[in-house]
Amino acid sequence: MSKIYKSSRKGFPGGFTVLMAVYHKEDPYRFKQALESIFSNTLLPDQVILVVDGPVPEYLDNIITDTEQRSELFSVYRLSQNRGLAEALNMGLAYVETEWVVRADSDDINKFDRFEKQAAAIADISSSVDIIGGAIREIDYDGTPLAIRRTVENDSDIRDFVRRRNPFNHMTVAFRLDIVRKVGGYPNIFLKEDYALWALLIHAGARCMNLPDVLVDATTGREMYGRRGGLKYAMAEVELQRHLVSLNIKSLSHAVFDGIARSIVFLMPPFFRALVYKRLLRS
Repeated sequence: MSKIYKSSRKGFPGGFTVLMAVYHKEDPYRFKQALESIFSNTLLPDQVILVVDGPVPEYLDNIITDTEQRSELFSVYRLSQNRGLAEALNMGLAYVETEWVVRADSDDINKFDRFEKQAAAIADISSSVDIIGGAIREIDYDGTPLAIRRTVENDSDIRDFVRRRNPFNHMTVAFRLDIVRKVGGYPNIFLKEDYALWALLIHAGARCMNLPDVLVDATTGREMYGRRGGLKYAMAEVELQRHLVSLNIKSLSHAVFDGIARSIVFLMPPFFRALVYKRLLRS
């Protein structure tokens, strides 16, 4: 990046902040691409907040320092130890000064007009939405397209879908800051913090929508789903199901069934788990 990026205060009512977290295992090339995709968007944010989740290698720090020097929008906050995504994002939320927060992941590429599309949709429906997401294109580590992942779009379908599956692609979501603060931010459930937050927000009456447009190229890799398993993942699934039951989003019997079925998947050998993800859970 070679230019000084300045804010364009328009689009989202009350302004918007892009919130991102990064940790020590991030790939530097994808991280740099992710940042560039924010600053090259057709609509620039009022703030970009990066939370560094614990110590990171020098090559990541160099990218962060370079971006700080080149952008007046960019603010960096650091956790002394790796605390996980929920705590990192909650820390970042404390520093947001705009009405809207737009999530971005440190290894995903925002489409060049992502922010403009979401701002236009919000303007069209005025105060009728609190959370807005969209579709993603899943790509391999070398950029090879794998699949388009869309989800349900209107509020009533999202409220029904949340009982069974995550209704939003986290890296595409924009939400009103005030309603997220009212529910206490992201629950600290391993790799389920976003799903748990959407459940809290829906329970609190948040108005939801998804755009059919692909807003983000999401780096997944063909082997990612095979790696996502083990006892920690299974225990997180059980905790998520308890969370959904506590909010009366789903019945205890359905939660027990889903919790057992998904825990079995998480405890499968990686090869079989990858097949299940690709053929069933992602269909």
